[in-house]
Amino acid sequence: MAINSIANSGWLFNTPGVNKQQDSIAKLWNNYTSSQKNATSALAGLQEVNANLKSLMASYDEAKTTFNSELKENLDMLSQSAEKIKSYNFSVEKDGAISTKTETDDDGNVTETTTYSKDLQDALDTVKGFVSDYNTAIKFFKDNGSLSKRVENLAGVFGDSTYRASNYAQIGLNVGSDGSFTIDEAKLADAIINDPNKVARTLGKDGLAGKALEHVSFANSQAENLFPTAQAMFGDQIDAASLYTGKAYRNMTAYSNMGNLLNMMF
Repeated sequence: MAINSIANSGWLFNTPGVNKQQDSIAKLWNNYTSSQKNATSALAGLQEVNANLKSLMASYDEAKTTFNSELKENLDMLSQSAEKIKSYNFSVEKDGAISTKTETDDDGNVTETTTYSKDLQDALDTVKGFVSDYNTAIKFFKDNGSLSKRVENLAGVFGDSTYRASNYAQIGLNVGSDGSFTIDEAKLADAIINDPNKVARTLGKDGLAGKALEHVSFANSQAENLFPTAQAMFGDQIDAASLYTGKAYRNMTAYSNMGNLLNMMF
């Protein structure tokens, strides 16, 4: 017989010596129904916390996956282009390497067009590709520097090209304040034609490409620890959410079902 049925029946009132028992059971039932409402409300709140925590962690996992994917892609691209530069032969045939064509339109406007031989154009494109990949790596670490001290440190490591800025400028690579490069194509083309060995020393295995590969190796050794842990990123929010979705959640679920046990007892 359920508690509410007992409390509402006349059985207890018509049974001698059970008034106190009736009062105790009725009080127990009233206290339980009041507590059950509170427990149900609290449980709903905990369920919301649990859902929010799951959503937060899903966003965290997605951000970490995206970061690591972009990190790998950028480092792989820079490694490949640096390896190509490291062993590149910058010697090209001087004759016909640069051709200039001048045209004048009907309004008297003069246009000068410069074209390069295939070998020289290939050399220029190889350097451009390498510089572009290097700049992309610098930007990646700079843009994500606020994530952790390790990422911020790598932004400085990849941007250390400023101390050799004068050497790079001699072959047409100008260094910005963050270590990224812009190319003076005409100056680079002239350097390749007239002093290919200098270009190779400046950019090759003992130059920028060698440095880039060292930086890539160092970044790869740090890769597993670059993106901050959820605890480091969200701090006390994770601790609180874990508390309310762990033992407390199970306790509240059990408490909200206590009526079943009481009904079985009477």
